[in-house]
Amino acid sequence: MHTHQSATHQDHHSDRADTAHLPILQSQALTGEQVFQCIVTGCPHLVHLPEDGILVAWLDAKTGKSHSRKTHLAYHSTALSCRDALRAQGYDLFMDLSERGTRAHWLLIVQRWAGERAATSTRAGAPANSTYNQRLAILSSLFVYAHRQQLYQGDNPIELLERRKVYDYASAEAIEPLDMRKLLAAIDRTTISGLRDYALLSLALHTGQRVQVLADMRVGHLTRAGAALRVTFPRAKGGKRSTRQLGEETSAALITYLEQVYGTGWAAQGEAPVWMSLSRNQSRGQSLSLQALEQICARRLGTSKFHVTRHTAAKTLDQLGVSASEIQEFLDHESLATTGRYLKVLKRAEHKYSRDLEQIFGIEAPSSSF
Repeated sequence: MHTHQSATHQDHHSDRADTAHLPILQSQALTGEQVFQCIVTGCPHLVHLPEDGILVAWLDAKTGKSHSRKTHLAYHSTALSCRDALRAQGYDLFMDLSERGTRAHWLLIVQRWAGERAATSTRAGAPANSTYNQRLAILSSLFVYAHRQQLYQGDNPIELLERRKVYDYASAEAIEPLDMRKLLAAIDRTTISGLRDYALLSLALHTGQRVQVLADMRVGHLTRAGAALRVTFPRAKGGKRSTRQLGEETSAALITYLEQVYGTGWAAQGEAPVWMSLSRNQSRGQSLSLQALEQICARRLGTSKFHVTRHTAAKTLDQLGVSASEIQEFLDHESLATTGRYLKVLKRAEHKYSRDLEQIFGIEAPSSSF
């Protein structure tokens, strides 16, 4: 079974090519089948034409909008994994499901597949409900596309499967502003690694961006705007382009770090990574991986969940009285309702009546003299 992967955002626009110019790995003269390596760089899957024609057209239509390599990998792997599960039972993705018994068994196979962890996964137990729903959503998209293009005459069978309940942002946590201030102040900025980590976390708090977007940053995404910097994130969530003006202090922290690793001419580095590995091995000078950024977060903030910077920024803005619509724009949420749920979870641990109850019940700290 193929591995299921979540979507992140990396450009594969330049990886495309006309399949007519791709090398044919295998050709079956009798059936007319031709086998190609997938045209997206890094995708391990083979394409069998004409059998995979619908799948290839759908992948191009979906990931051609976001230009996301990892989105492509997730969609391609998910579709093939489900097809493998169906074929193992004598069924297929696109087949006649008009007979009730056939349809029921087909749906049972897909439902079981969506709720099982990939065979290659190192984790135990069933996957999260959000993963289950994401797999079904990907398959549903495939059937909707095929039906719209009149490549499949049946209805969308995935809509017959119920989605599982997902508790929005159930694990969302934030660090209190004063605690975050202390954590940042504790970073030793007399070292290059300290300068880098301080600049990274400051930028994360200042922009509220997701860790993948930060990992994709290149020096060319930064431009001067007077004493400050302007950063353009070319591939935020959904393939959106997001531009943020940084404050002067955040800009100064970032410039100081960049001058240490690239010199005063850092602005001419173009495609060089902003967040550089400082390890004493072959990775030195290369872009930090997501895992490396999470390790920095764990070392500096006490948690490997890098999203804590996004949560902290959002909650702090709410405490400052910033409107939900402005926080929505800050977080790049498409829906204001999403922002509302997000803030509700972040504030759920607060107890606005705690001091009143303490005074009424006479709760007080114990005397220090025992």
